[in-house]
Amino acid sequence: MKKKTLKTVLISVAAAAVVAAVIVLAVLFGKDAHGMNAFERGKVVASAGGHSVTMGEYVTAIDNSVSIYNYLGWTIPADEMKEMQENTIEGLLLQKIYPDKLSELGLSLTAEELAECKQAAVDELKELETSIGSQLSKNGNFSNANLQSQINEYFVRTLGMTKSQYKARIETQQKANKAYTKIEAYYADQMKDFTEEELLAYYEKYVTETYADSFEAGKYSEGMEAFREQSASLPYLYVPETFLYVDVVTISAATEDEINEFYAQLENGASFDDLKQDGRNTTAMYVAGYDGPYAIGEGDDAYVANYDKLYALASGLNEGETALAIEAAEDGASHTGYIVLRTEGATGIVDIDRYAGVKDTVSTNFETERFNEIVDSWIADKTVDEVIYTYTGTAA
Repeated sequence: MKKKTLKTVLISVAAAAVVAAVIVLAVLFGKDAHGMNAFERGKVVASAGGHSVTMGEYVTAIDNSVSIYNYLGWTIPADEMKEMQENTIEGLLLQKIYPDKLSELGLSLTAEELAECKQAAVDELKELETSIGSQLSKNGNFSNANLQSQINEYFVRTLGMTKSQYKARIETQQKANKAYTKIEAYYADQMKDFTEEELLAYYEKYVTETYADSFEAGKYSEGMEAFREQSASLPYLYVPETFLYVDVVTISAATEDEINEFYAQLENGASFDDLKQDGRNTTAMYVAGYDGPYAIGEGDDAYVANYDKLYALASGLNEGETALAIEAAEDGASHTGYIVLRTEGATGIVDIDRYAGVKDTVSTNFETERFNEIVDSWIADKTVDEVIYTYTGTAA
């Protein structure tokens, strides 16, 4: 193989420089998928704490969020879109503020952590290039030339930046994430320093805003069902004034005589708890080890189909009294009996100690909110250009 002459090397370098210049010019003056050039993408749309966010940064970030909804086939309601836009701007501002705050606290990222951030950017770029190459192979037109062309097209057209700018942005994001983690750890002990009175005041505010202010028929039973199925971390923590408390034993697939005979045990010295221990209770009212009494309300029958019926029955009882309702199946041969005990129970905000685990969960939420208040203070002076609300994310 012949050695490259100096002239050949110079020509190669010059050619590479021309290609690089073309890419830079394309980034500066070419329109991206959203019809913006680099100058338009560079417009400042938000600022806080001496830091700013550009339209390009915002568009890229909001596109990422919207694309997830598009992929799932979801439509974003207008109010949620505005909230997403505002959260995106705040998140971008905080990414730039966290490193400053870390330094103010006398903390810093280690050399190893900085190296991890740099490597993460390299890895993400490589993963992106691999994805583009895989798509070309899938379409049957892969070649190194096509790959580089598609990669450049993606950065210029979709992201409106060069690969080096992309790597720098990912590295910055990684540094911000690590800074946040250290800041959060720094404040952890301070956030746990609150009194019982402060926690209860927060609890009352939380329950009022989360449950009481937005209560609708059906929400209580749906919330308790979600808690029972462990798809919600908290039970429904507000009981409307119109609700009353009952304990219920259900006897299924029995004759009327069997049901009446079972109910008659109460007159022969058995207690309501004795009936519950009989093993015939099939009502799904007993939530996560909490075995009654249970609040029920008129019109709130999503959790147990017979709520309205039971509510009507129980409302005619005094506390401590029982009543029996028998319901025949469609064939008339089988019956279901409901033995209802009207019990004592408070309406309004549920006592924080009533359900196991609630106090711990609420305490964690309180700590998080106190930390978020500190973080929010760092962007309290933020200004946002109305232009962010005109762009709703087309996810190119």
